[in-house]
Amino acid sequence: MNTILVLLSTLTVAGSVVVAFILSLRLAPFQVIPAKWRFGIGKMALALYLLPIFLVFNWIFSLFTSSTTVNELPLNVQQVLPGPFNPAPAIQVQTISANVALALICLWVIGVIAFAAWQTYCYHKFLKTLKLTRTIVPKNSEVAMLLPVIKENLGLKSEVRLAYSALIRSPFLMGLRKPTIYLPLKNSESVDIGMVFHHELIHLKRKDLWIKALILVARALHWFNPLVHMLSKDIHTWSELSCDEEVVQGMSLADRKRYGETILNVVAGSRNLPIQFCSSLSGDGKQLKRRLTFMLNVKNVNKKTFVIAISTLFVVGAISTVTTAWASSNTPRVVASEEDSAVMRPSQQTAVREEAPAVTRPSAQEVVRKEASVVTRPAAQEAVREEASVVTRPAAQEVVREEASVVPAQAASRH
Repeated sequence: MNTILVLLSTLTVAGSVVVAFILSLRLAPFQVIPAKWRFGIGKMALALYLLPIFLVFNWIFSLFTSSTTVNELPLNVQQVLPGPFNPAPAIQVQTISANVALALICLWVIGVIAFAAWQTYCYHKFLKTLKLTRTIVPKNSEVAMLLPVIKENLGLKSEVRLAYSALIRSPFLMGLRKPTIYLPLKNSESVDIGMVFHHELIHLKRKDLWIKALILVARALHWFNPLVHMLSKDIHTWSELSCDEEVVQGMSLADRKRYGETILNVVAGSRNLPIQFCSSLSGDGKQLKRRLTFMLNVKNVNKKTFVIAISTLFVVGAISTVTTAWASSNTPRVVASEEDSAVMRPSQQTAVREEAPAVTRPSAQEVVRKEASVVTRPAAQEAVREEASVVTRPAAQEVVREEASVVPAQAASRH
């Protein structure tokens, strides 16, 4: 449970820091930072909501650092210490009981399942409605023959399907495995199909539908965090604006105006579209003025803007890493119960302090005994040798005397 709490807290803090920075960018004029950069910052926040990047950095850093405990101190250092050396932690660790932690985790899991189930239901309901009103575009039609030409210009090789639907009034792209561009049956004469295809294929080339799918995953995991839901709307907005930038890049002013007219013609038909599942040329009418302004004033990013944007990303990443480290160290630790944590912890520390001197460092008497035994062993061996020599000398003398008396006796017998 500790791992789940730490992981969830670090993910939500890391992503929320970047979202807070995105919200602060609303105070700046929208012409200062290109839509592509704003969309990239949104994807950065999404990655921090889903990937435990800080924990990976922390694990890599731990491989190159070694921690020295009190038990690993040299003997001479431990002998100098007057008593058991158990420094108290500078920061008191916050704890919660296992029952409270289990209840929080169960509530989080229920929220994840409920959000995912509702989004899945809405997706299949909308997809089922589309199938009931879908009509395949004939392959020999002018619209079907125009799509491969634009795909070739953009360098796309994936298969893209075309279909009409009487349900919709605005074209959009939908489908992760089998992408399909849906076109309205009515009011299609006032829409530039070539501009529509160019816009939707840019979304397909950039994998924007996958970004929206990951946003749904992040919203499910962090359903309790309002910032992640704000990020979803922000990513949708800047996804469309950045796509407009790429579409009109290199276009003349007349072509840009024609593209703007196409957007105006399809804005009204996008009100009922589930934007969390699809990419549409149209968008929110409230953002229409800003979108047209972006589109008509697209310029190449100069060196100064590029340096400022890169520096800003590094600063935001550093702040996110620091705050994530703080969240990881301040996440409450799960204990058996609140009473046990308050009562048993001092006794456990006392037991550790009593056992530590007996295990980790020898007493002074033991050291003296060992040194005395090392010093006295040679003297004892010398004493034993001297005693042995004293004992064996008389016996050797008696043997010599007996042999000496035997020799004259043998000589006398021979004579």
